[in-house]
Amino acid sequence: FVGSNNINVLVPSGQFGTRLQGGSDHASARYIYTRMAPLTRLIFSPLDDAILTYMEEDGQSIEPRWYAPVIPMVLVNGASGIGTGWSTDVPNYDPRAIIENLRLWIASKKMKPMRPWYRGFKGSVENIGQGAHYTWGVFEEKDKNCTTQGYEITELPIKKWTQDYKEFLLTMLPNSDTKTKVTVQDVREYHTEKSVHFMVKMTEEEMVKVKEQGVEHVFKLWSSISETNMVLFDSEGRIKKYKSAVEILEEFATVRLRYYNIRKKYLIDKLTLERDLLSNRARFIAMIIAKKLHINNVKKADVVKDLVRFKFQKFGDDKPPRTGFEYLLIMQIASLTRERKEELERMSKDKAAELEKVKRTTVQQMWLTDLQQLETAILELYAADADDADAGRGRKRKAPEAGGRGR
Repeated sequence: FVGSNNINVLVPSGQFGTRLQGGSDHASARYIYTRMAPLTRLIFSPLDDAILTYMEEDGQSIEPRWYAPVIPMVLVNGASGIGTGWSTDVPNYDPRAIIENLRLWIASKKMKPMRPWYRGFKGSVENIGQGAHYTWGVFEEKDKNCTTQGYEITELPIKKWTQDYKEFLLTMLPNSDTKTKVTVQDVREYHTEKSVHFMVKMTEEEMVKVKEQGVEHVFKLWSSISETNMVLFDSEGRIKKYKSAVEILEEFATVRLRYYNIRKKYLIDKLTLERDLLSNRARFIAMIIAKKLHINNVKKADVVKDLVRFKFQKFGDDKPPRTGFEYLLIMQIASLTRERKEELERMSKDKAAELEKVKRTTVQQMWLTDLQQLETAILELYAADADDADAGRGRKRKAPEAGGRGR
């Protein structure tokens, strides 16, 4: 919902909470179910799984010490909390702007400043300087020519929740115990779990008062966002206070590029091993077919001596009783055919081509490819959001063209 995650890495199947109460209306953990979202493996690439540092618990390998996403998720989904001696408050940012800045960094260009952005938010974010921003809700004035005279509120500021705002509006009713400067006649609600829609009915005299005092201030249609308390653990595990989102991006990019170097080296070693395994197996079968290598009714030790003499490579454990040639000696008789030899030669050739491609690809190109794939998926996700929003509006009455924040 608006004000929570810009990208869900886990699918919220079940009652994970709504913007009605800011997520506090979630069900107990035992009643909800989740699964990995389609975008998750584009953010946390499977190619990085083998190069992460995994922790151990009770002798078993568990999750990595930390993951290496393609983009910094702390900026995508934000962070807020309190620890011993420290607190932190990191706003959400547009993943598309993050990807654009990372491309600039890869090209050794200066990154652009970013302002907070929240998925599905229909209001506006205004920069007031020194790391501070205002978010504004959306309202529309309804005059006496409309069915209901007053104000239609269709978006709340960030971190203002529907239920809390409803209770605030009810204090403005005539029979409320709370005294207010402005009185409303009625409050109607037409919300969904994802969208806000209040209709506040007022007299013409009260609407004049609202205009004099400012609609946003009377109805509290604004909130503030600060970038001055972004405290995080850095890549060395030390607490650090960052001045801006760009500073976080710069540190992230340096570490992430180093991990692309580690990934490239790992892929080269892995593909080289796979190519050599296939090549040795194909040569092993070829020599048996050509009767240059005899394995029938021959002692294992003599076969091993022949394999060493013909300069076959050893793989794996070669300490006695292992020989390092088990990958050849355990091959089934049915695989010692010309068709299997040709298939292994083709597979070896494909691996060699893949290896050369990896060697020619720079780590910067690897990163740009990952960013392109992720950006395409994000654009599809947000396009689907827009289609859902349009479909939702299509089921309601047509709204007048005029409207806005009122500033």
